[in-house]
Amino acid sequence: MEHNLMRRLFQSNFHSFYLLNATQFLGALNDNIFKLLVIYLLIAVRGHEYANTALSLAGAIFVIPFLLFSSAAGVLADKLSKQSIIVFAKCLELLIMISSCLIIYYEWDTGLYVALFFLATHSTIFGPSKYGIIPEIVEQKMISRANGSITSFTYLAIILGTFIASALTQLTNKNFLVIALFCTGMSVIGLCTSLGITRTAPGRSPKKINPLFPYEIYQTLKIAWKIPNLLPCIFGSSFFLFLGAFTQLNIIPFAMESLGTSEVGGGYLFLVTAIGIAIGAVFAGRVSKESVEPGISCLVGFFIPIFLLLISLLATSLPCVIILLVLMGMAGGAYLIPFDSYLQVNSPSEKRGQIIATSNFFSFIGVFMAAVYLYVVSGYFGFSAASGFLLLSVIALIVNCILTSRLSSLFFPFFAKNVLKRFRRIHLLSPLPQVPSIVVLQSNSWLDAILLYTYFPNLHILVPGRLLRTFPWVNGLVDSIRIIPRELTPKKEKELRHHIHKYHAKGHPVCLFMHREGDPNTVEMYEHTLKSFHVPYVFARIRKEKHVKSFCGIQFHQKHINIQLGS
Repeated sequence: MEHNLMRRLFQSNFHSFYLLNATQFLGALNDNIFKLLVIYLLIAVRGHEYANTALSLAGAIFVIPFLLFSSAAGVLADKLSKQSIIVFAKCLELLIMISSCLIIYYEWDTGLYVALFFLATHSTIFGPSKYGIIPEIVEQKMISRANGSITSFTYLAIILGTFIASALTQLTNKNFLVIALFCTGMSVIGLCTSLGITRTAPGRSPKKINPLFPYEIYQTLKIAWKIPNLLPCIFGSSFFLFLGAFTQLNIIPFAMESLGTSEVGGGYLFLVTAIGIAIGAVFAGRVSKESVEPGISCLVGFFIPIFLLLISLLATSLPCVIILLVLMGMAGGAYLIPFDSYLQVNSPSEKRGQIIATSNFFSFIGVFMAAVYLYVVSGYFGFSAASGFLLLSVIALIVNCILTSRLSSLFFPFFAKNVLKRFRRIHLLSPLPQVPSIVVLQSNSWLDAILLYTYFPNLHILVPGRLLRTFPWVNGLVDSIRIIPRELTPKKEKELRHHIHKYHAKGHPVCLFMHREGDPNTVEMYEHTLKSFHVPYVFARIRKEKHVKSFCGIQFHQKHINIQLGS
């Protein structure tokens, strides 16, 4: 069964994607082994009191190239063949590993930092081409699964890299040259796998590399702003890195303070989270099936603050913490994949590398901000590690509410089809209109309005009422819902006409939602106004029935909503 799934996933370019995944896995494995190798060697040479300094410097040096060169790497990915860039990156990695063997032999500690910087530079060059080539070698309907596979293997490499670095250090009795030679062997294999990837055509973008990379990032953001939902997906993907980086930094003091374990025990707890991320990434790829569903990210994003809150409340229970970290990791993996897949599918092909590079740039800004946040919470204010997770749960909830509101045109259809229909069934007693229409819905439940997304994915909801009292989000924040006044002045009527004609020009239907059954005078006034617009409209008449259903032996009422569409 698994063999058939893999064959179906990569039916057109199975061989190329398999080799790309292997190349990415070996590169991520080498990165993690070499980072720990640098830290272990510096501690061995300079003493245990240098441990914190080595960790801080290694972390900072590894992030800097992603901030400096991400924009240039994106431009290269749009100019040249992405397969050629991948091969070049692996050649650079091999050269760095060979140089590192000489550096380690002579125990040149400054040279170790230089090698780590160039290894991070290699990863920066590799990143945009690695993700940008996926739509070129995998069918579009399989992109979500491909991303799930790439991400799960990446976190598998993180897990194995941590174990292998520690195990080789012990088995070789701290013979770091042997470990460096092992990394060199991994680089050789990675270069060989990259050579087997199908060569892709150059992008031939006229864009030139600009050393003023902040300006280039700004220009790319302007491009992303013009493409619906692209900018929120960039920031959603970056926020995942912020969450992951803070968890990795905070889990060691958390384990020592709340669980009474050593720093090594804290490291193993993060590996538990990484396993969860790998599982969640595969899960998101399979749930998405043949589509890209950022609605999954919005939905599971509400579970992440819950798990963070429970970790802070159950901080002294090791079994509970392990379970919650796995669950949070799974939610994180499912949160990331739809965002990355949406960027790949909806970015213009000639700008895809730049947009992915911009996403990488903000992702590592997120990593940097995680370190700043940890310092502010624990160093400046002196809060405990458990309190850090508690505050993070509040931040995660606020951020996901904002992202969901900006992605409501993607979230509402997904939520209606995959969640809401489990509890509220909708039956059309008349056929759908053939042209975009205004559906006038009178109901006392917002769920009935959102349920219409089952049949109208591009629906826009207009609600006569008072701002904030009618809906908790202001106009402009939720892109699918707009509050309109109950009383129409000539000016407001002109604005309403503009909005309705704008939606209809795009082929998008509109729901005029008379919340709380609607004031009869308001309904009559709007019906008169709609007639003057010369736009087709229908009334949705609702009849609700309750049916008893059982799930795992538990009975619950499922509402059946019959809608009659008519003039």
